[in-house]
Amino acid sequence: MDPSYVTIIIYLATGVIAATILHFLFAFLKRKVELTETKLDDLIVHSLSGPLVMLAFFIPLILALQQAISLFPDLPWLADPRILFTCYTVIGTWVVATFVDDLLRTYGTTLAQQTETDLDDRIIDILQKIAKYLIWFTGLLYVLSLFNVNITPLLAGAGVAGIAIALAAQDLFSNFFGGAVIITDQPFQVGDRVMINDVLGDVIRIGPRSTRIITLDRDIVTIPNTKIVTSVVHNYSLPNPLVRIQMPITVPVSTDISRIKTLLEEITEDAVKTRTDVLAKEPHATVFMVKAEKATMTFMVTVYASGFMYNSVIQDFMMVRIVERLKNEGITLA
Repeated sequence: MDPSYVTIIIYLATGVIAATILHFLFAFLKRKVELTETKLDDLIVHSLSGPLVMLAFFIPLILALQQAISLFPDLPWLADPRILFTCYTVIGTWVVATFVDDLLRTYGTTLAQQTETDLDDRIIDILQKIAKYLIWFTGLLYVLSLFNVNITPLLAGAGVAGIAIALAAQDLFSNFFGGAVIITDQPFQVGDRVMINDVLGDVIRIGPRSTRIITLDRDIVTIPNTKIVTSVVHNYSLPNPLVRIQMPITVPVSTDISRIKTLLEEITEDAVKTRTDVLAKEPHATVFMVKAEKATMTFMVTVYASGFMYNSVIQDFMMVRIVERLKNEGITLA
């Protein structure tokens, strides 16, 4: 047998054996790294497994093809070293693209799971695709440069296309990055009661383009994210969901001040003990005289709701008790 055939067979057999060994080696390593707490070793093993197995086969394959030049002199391209460098570039690009994709998916998904909105999940998915395409595009440009292909028109065309897309989707990108700012800065989350541009309601969704709020009238209002970023946001759910409720009580100036204050304090204390489901014990309820005129005096009763949704319930509960108690005590409201 021609020695060239023997060499080709040895190369091919070496490639198959090396690829098989690496395949089982990485399968063993994957089981081991799954037992560790860190995710970095999982990323490294996963990103290297496929490319290195292919590299272990392709290098002997290229060497076998180059050896075959002596058998097929009419195919001189087999001996071209650029073919081997192209394979190296493809494998290297594959490794980098896989590693970056796994990195974004593993750590990005972990961070995204800590929030209720699905916007950050979509951002991670988009970043994965952008990173993958950029890495492969860079690898393609390098391969073309190996074969002395002028890549300047390709770069210029990509730049012009990028500018055209950016201009056409300017509003879309503005709202998208506005949503990213909302996720990062977290002025509010899904479920918070907010006021944005005179719109008062509860946040029900933070999307890639807009944020949806359900108002107290049960209407759905959609606000573009770019407007939210530049607006003053009142978040009534932070730093806690407690809401201060104030009720002015006006009585004739002839009413005994100590008596009316004592009655209002008793009413508020009893209300806090009775309605623990909607009234907070801390901060303490208060009663202060806030205005004194010729004919009337005004006292401000302040209690704290345990949630913003109890505002009307508490006002009704408190005012009914106050009116009934004052009537029973013979005190009229002004």
